Amino acid sequence: MTQPLNATFFTLKHRDRAVLLPATIVLVAVAALIGAAFAAINWNALSQLPQWFTMSVADTKDPEHALRLVGGVFGLIGSAFLLMIPLYLAFAAYEAACLRWMIRGEAPGLFGWRLDHDMWRVYGIYWCWFAVHMAVGMAMSMLIVPIMFATMPGFFTSSSPPDMMTMMRWQLSVQLSLSFLQYVPLIFMGVRFGPAAATSIARQRFSFFEAWTVTRGRFWELLGSFALLWLIAGVLIALILALTAGPLLMHMWPLVADMWRKPSEASMHAYFNTIFSPQYLLLYGLGYLGYFVVLLGLALMSFGVNARAALAALEEGEIAVSPAS
Repeated sequence: MTQPLNATFFTLKHRDRAVLLPATIVLVAVAALIGAAFAAINWNALSQLPQWFTMSVADTKDPEHALRLVGGVFGLIGSAFLLMIPLYLAFAAYEAACLRWMIRGEAPGLFGWRLDHDMWRVYGIYWCWFAVHMAVGMAMSMLIVPIMFATMPGFFTSSSPPDMMTMMRWQLSVQLSLSFLQYVPLIFMGVRFGPAAATSIARQRFSFFEAWTVTRGRFWELLGSFALLWLIAGVLIALILALTAGPLLMHMWPLVADMWRKPSEASMHAYFNTIFSPQYLLLYGLGYLGYFVVLLGLALMSFGVNARAALAALEEGEIAVSPAS
């Protein structure tokens, strides 16, 4: 019989050395450097971003302006995808450092940061999760299209001509409801395979599928731990949203109503000029900083839940350290 996990706040367990906080500070520093590289590469496009949203109709028809706009957008997207590679590698090194400390009590390198096999194992787990999301998304897409086509003939067999808006609302409702259904298998697999990175660190071998063994008999405990952590994070994010986006929404509502009632170039300019005003840009920055802190804390607490599950499986002999490690 499996032992009680008590995994929700395992990250906060008292340990002899402070490793998790310094490792997190290193991650923040690396992320800041990557963000600075993104800003440096795209400084010209970012500085012109407010102007793009406040262009007049004549400007959008000017070929020179249009080419500059398209080139800037593609530059932003391309560099963002390019810099996601070192960002995910950095996060894999960070997760490996945290899990190595929680499970094995080791912190080699810079507060556990080291480009070693553990990091590449965690990075490989990320690609497994990407494949899982792609597979579930494709399965749902294959389900949505036949259902929409199967229900369409009802609109054409009625005595009155089909209403296009009614058809579009029906298609959208079917698509949204089935899209939400995909989270059921994703949550299930997220819990059952959630400790894959922690299992890889514990076994010192790439162990995505072995996580199924780790979570056997522990599903509901793990689900409860993750649900509690997500609830706490959701409350904090809602509070940050109210404090940062609330003042903006209260000020923007008359502009949105005016733009909706009397759409014009002047109302559009007033709307975007307000969005890009310095005081609201400061609120955006504070809001995103708050989200970053909350989500980073959620990730760190989740590492602890997964580490506790892997440790319990290791202690009970359900998994073992790889002989080749």
